[in-house]
Amino acid sequence: MCNIFFILLGLAVGSQSLSLDGLSAPSSHPAGEDLILDCDYSYLEPESDQLVLTWYFNGSPIPIYQWVPALDLGPQVIHQMFKDNLDLKYQATSEELKKHAALRIVNPDQRFSGNYKCRVSTFLEEVSAQQDVLVYVAPASITLTSTEGAVRCQVEAVFPLPTVAIVWTANSTVYSSGQMELTTNPLNPALFDASVAATIEQADITPHDMMTCEVILAGTDFEKRVEKNILEKIEPSTEPEVEAQLTDVLCESAECDSATKDLETDTYPVDYEAADKTIEVGAAVDTFSEEAARFVESCSCSTRLNILLMGFLTGAVLQW
Repeated sequence: MCNIFFILLGLAVGSQSLSLDGLSAPSSHPAGEDLILDCDYSYLEPESDQLVLTWYFNGSPIPIYQWVPALDLGPQVIHQMFKDNLDLKYQATSEELKKHAALRIVNPDQRFSGNYKCRVSTFLEEVSAQQDVLVYVAPASITLTSTEGAVRCQVEAVFPLPTVAIVWTANSTVYSSGQMELTTNPLNPALFDASVAATIEQADITPHDMMTCEVILAGTDFEKRVEKNILEKIEPSTEPEVEAQLTDVLCESAECDSATKDLETDTYPVDYEAADKTIEVGAAVDTFSEEAARFVESCSCSTRLNILLMGFLTGAVLQW
């Protein structure tokens, strides 16, 4: 009996009363920027309490998102990957039965690249549309360098696989190379690193010769060029080079002797205790010969003091 009722209802309102007016989504989109996919549809008034809107991803039977306008419960996220990235409060329109028809994916990355399908259904009809979306990751860095006899372009952390080419001039002749070396990025294996290198004849390079690195991500509108002069000078380091050298040499020059004296006088302060007795310097050196005395007189101050102290100690030991 119910089936007959729905058939008669369909005949009464006319076939294909529900229609999908279009799925609005970009074919490519940069990672990190909110992605909006909108599903627009038309319906007849008798169908308003039957509408069910569902989004699918990459052909999975498990929906990303489902909304039943008549229940007034709000949209529900079903797919696990989207639970932290869907803005359930987003409204694409103020129309009550369409306000939650669009997806707003917050901070998407390359994982959200794929096929999106919007399906709108009633008890009797179903319409759908789908769109491929590529979420690309622009290179974290593009480095163009030249060394003695070589030019090189390094591209890091990019998705999808890039096309990298390097072009340079040598004595007004244009050369190019597109032989890439591809590896996975060590910090994020889902991204790629790419490099292109080529040898050059350094002797042919003139001050006006240039090198250019071009990076293109197929299927997107991303294209970037970096250009430099091949002979561009690298700024020298401003930090002074420190070289330590230890030598063990005898100090015999007058300058060295002067520095030694200054060192002796510039020591840290030392507290001295007052002596109760004074010692006569010559008291303990009566054993010196006349030649030794003259030798003492001819020596430097510090040397004389050392000799006198030695003589004093020797005499004191003998008297004891």
